[in-house]
Amino acid sequence: MILARIHNIFENLTETEQRIASYILKFPEQSANMTAKELADACQTVPSAVNRMCKSIGVDGFSKLKISLATAIGHAEHNSTPFSKEDSPKMIFHKVFQSGIQTLKHTYQMLDFSLIESMAEKLASAKRIFVFGVGTSSVIAKDAAYRLSQLDVQAYAYTDILQMGVMAKNMTEDDVAFGISHSGMTKAVVDTMRCAKQAGATTLALTSFAQSLLYQESDYAISVYADEKNYPVEAVSARVAHTCVIDALMLTIASTNYDEYLKHISLRNAALDNIRY
Repeated sequence: MILARIHNIFENLTETEQRIASYILKFPEQSANMTAKELADACQTVPSAVNRMCKSIGVDGFSKLKISLATAIGHAEHNSTPFSKEDSPKMIFHKVFQSGIQTLKHTYQMLDFSLIESMAEKLASAKRIFVFGVGTSSVIAKDAAYRLSQLDVQAYAYTDILQMGVMAKNMTEDDVAFGISHSGMTKAVVDTMRCAKQAGATTLALTSFAQSLLYQESDYAISVYADEKNYPVEAVSARVAHTCVIDALMLTIASTNYDEYLKHISLRNAALDNIRY
């Protein structure tokens, strides 16, 4: 999917190319009906910059980009799942589940696995991992810390804004700060990650927008696909993708020492047996 490709490669584009890419991501339908000059004018640049951006994302010219955009838009409209008051419970469930399925597919296509490997190495070698998230991301932050701790990793989740700032300032170069935010623009998380970086910690991020401050300012970052067209506010599908990324990261770390992983999981299962009937 062309929009997922633009989203994924965004950070590697030049400043001018990012301006053009941002416009296309925000207004894909309008972009598909523009000439190169019209798009350039809208982005305060020149048509040659539009063609350079096309080549940077692996498309041979703006005409072919427009075709790809039109195809993507048509596919999205055919599979569109906006919520409607006329929908039955069955239809609502279908739409929400379908959105989650599509988000996971697009996210997988966007992932840079060399980056994933580097992030897993940083997490595995960290003395301490502090996971930060607020609002709906606080649940994911807590789950991430819990799953990492199953691998005998010293991982802690902080979701209180005041506590986040205090802990970030006490981090060292041996620690990893892991910020989670759907928008990537949540002030508390961005500010906390900035404090952690100033303290010398390595910063990792998980968000839904590669253009966000959290993504751009972190040492390593993953962006999932955001289904903003159908679910514009804190999409459930994005949280599903965030959770899958966390699970996959944990298993990637575990795979580096599989025998130890099996031992830790065995200990966890034994502890769980004591709290179950």
